[in-house]
Amino acid sequence: MDDFYEVKVRKVEQLTADIKRYTFISERTELPSFGAGSHITLHLPMGNRQYSLINNPLDMENEYVIAVKKIGQQEGGSSYLHEKINEGDVVKVSPPHNYFPLRLEAKHHVFFAAGIGITPFLSMMAYLKSLGESFELHYAPSSEDDCPFYNEMNEMYPNQIIYYFMARDSKKKKLKETLKNLKVGAHIYTCGPQSFMDFIVDYCRELGYPKKYIHEERFKPAKVIENPQPFEVTIENKKKKVLVQEDQSLLDALHKAEIPLAFACRRGICGTCEVKVCNGEVLHNDAFLTDDEKRDKMLACVSRGIDHISIAVD
Repeated sequence: MDDFYEVKVRKVEQLTADIKRYTFISERTELPSFGAGSHITLHLPMGNRQYSLINNPLDMENEYVIAVKKIGQQEGGSSYLHEKINEGDVVKVSPPHNYFPLRLEAKHHVFFAAGIGITPFLSMMAYLKSLGESFELHYAPSSEDDCPFYNEMNEMYPNQIIYYFMARDSKKKKLKETLKNLKVGAHIYTCGPQSFMDFIVDYCRELGYPKKYIHEERFKPAKVIENPQPFEVTIENKKKKVLVQEDQSLLDALHKAEIPLAFACRRGICGTCEVKVCNGEVLHNDAFLTDDEKRDKMLACVSRGIDHISIAVD
């Protein structure tokens, strides 16, 4: 279980009719640093809730900043924060995690956001601007009045944001035109309602974008496999065999055997540790691969073989 920190609410700001910004500080200890795209978990009476950090990780001064949209449920986490949490209150937070990191090998970063899905891109844009890296934002809020950070973003990034204040059909048409004309080597990131992210990802795939260049914000980690069993793996293109213990992931077993494999989230979300399955049965536990892809691929960080499998590692 993660450690947690008690943090004080230093400031609460009303950004739009239903979005507030919260700044948390610690007066007792130094808070862990974080990478652009990270989120923290708040421990609330109704359960744990995750929110993207929106401050620049390079300018962090022992504080975490989030923005929360109030959703309809009266007993939900967002309603609790909006109605019950005030300046001076103390809440518990877990350390930051990052399942949505920037790919710094990208020549250009293109962000597609809708609604409160803007939040992870605030830390990303601030970070990239500090480094002098190339990026642009395509943002589709429902209206200018519902657009948090509108003035701040226009001041900080005057030539890097395109807004989509238009009807749904017109919005989709313009987004498709944008996706067709992106720079070679650009990485695409999307966050917002599931239907919006599905539209962006599906059209990128239709256009033939490499999957490794398309990134979605997902907080939900893979489920825990109950009673995991050891299994044997033959790495065909390396002429090696590896035994994966019941308390070990395939990814860790490969690294222990000095077989390099790139990874990022370790939660079955980003797809970085994908390997080809040549033979055998796999217990899939990721939130990344499609059903078709699962026929001959697996994610080494969370999925497991049954008895014996053969794989190929790039």
